[in-house]
Amino acid sequence: MITIRLKTLLLCACFIEALWLLAAQTLNVTVLLLPCLICFLLLVGWAAIKNAAMPVILFFLPFAPLLKFRPGTISFFTIALLLVYVIYAVIGSRQVRVLHLIPALLLVVLTLVVKTAYGFGIDNTYILFAVTLVLLPFLTREMGEGYDFYWLTVCFALGICLAAVTAQYLTVFPTINRYIDVNTSLGMIRRSGYNGDPNFYSSHITTALGGLLILLLNNDKRSKLFVLVPLVCLLLYCGLMSVSKSFFLISACLLLLWLAELLLQRGKVSVKVTLIVTLTIAGLFLLSSTVFTDMLDVLFSRFGQDTNLSDFTTGRTVVWDRYIGALFEDARLLLFGQGYTDVIIGEKPTHNTLLEGVFQLGVIGFALLMLWIVYCVRTLLDGASIRRRQTAQLAVLLIGTFGPWMALDYLFFDEFFLFPVYICVAVRFLHQQRETEFNE
Repeated sequence: MITIRLKTLLLCACFIEALWLLAAQTLNVTVLLLPCLICFLLLVGWAAIKNAAMPVILFFLPFAPLLKFRPGTISFFTIALLLVYVIYAVIGSRQVRVLHLIPALLLVVLTLVVKTAYGFGIDNTYILFAVTLVLLPFLTREMGEGYDFYWLTVCFALGICLAAVTAQYLTVFPTINRYIDVNTSLGMIRRSGYNGDPNFYSSHITTALGGLLILLLNNDKRSKLFVLVPLVCLLLYCGLMSVSKSFFLISACLLLLWLAELLLQRGKVSVKVTLIVTLTIAGLFLLSSTVFTDMLDVLFSRFGQDTNLSDFTTGRTVVWDRYIGALFEDARLLLFGQGYTDVIIGEKPTHNTLLEGVFQLGVIGFALLMLWIVYCVRTLLDGASIRRRQTAQLAVLLIGTFGPWMALDYLFFDEFFLFPVYICVAVRFLHQQRETEFNE
């Protein structure tokens, strides 16, 4: 197991690297930026060798748009992911089953044939997609070795909060403002960190929030309580900056489901009381904050403007209808898709990951992708499972992570592969909790 000292060293290195990156992009000095990006790759490579790449990767996920020389160039975050896959493939793991290679290779062949038929080229995004299909299961090497779910979630949450807060104040500098998109199209200020889209930005937050809530349900140490509760409050604050309706609805669902599970849990009365009192105090503090209540007022005003289902989904129902119509009008498109190529119908993408999967890969390709996911998840879980009474906790994780996917198209983004890995780490954590309770 990785030592506490090494965990702390990794987290400190992440903060130093992130601050260095922010300074380099703000000053826009190549001499400062180039060694920063190289050191980022070295940090990720070192973490992978220590079987702890995922905490570093998730910490820097909100900073991915900054990890490049200039807008429009390849992100070093993509290079870092490839580096991690290669390192684990070279080191190897006895736990990796080769069955995932069958649907992976078939899917690569299918998409290449479709690309050739349509005359589409192969870009960096497709190369990463193909490599990930083949090598992602090798991440099982670090599962339960270099870190636990608590450490992974804390690193992810801290990265989100650091990116959100710094983006809010660094927007006054033109050099780094190129990477910061403040959305005012609806007559209100919607922030999204360095992500560029408020809804994608808030989906990171609901994923981390779900993880934190699960940790609170399974926490029996007061020291961790004073880490988890402030992080929950910070994430809620950062999420409200997006003025995202989906964030509010998903977060409200998570909190209600979490509260119900907390009240129904057996035992640990003292821990329950401490947790409820702490969260009540934190909630009262937030509700008494003018900044917090102002953001809620702006968010509720968005709901007040909705007069029909299309307004409620911000026009997504119209987009979904357009893509569904296109699929059923073209049998070849329905069966084989677009070959994982960044093309859209009209002016907007699908705004739905499942629909995007069928549109890009076709029914055949999407079935192969689902089969690959099944084999990959089995490898990453390595026999871990959860009890029936842990179903509500699993629901919190799944809703927080995959709920936003119903209104976003994630197929071309790194999160499509990284977040399922995060869920697998969570399931293994819940499995360990069950085993610990059984042994006691």
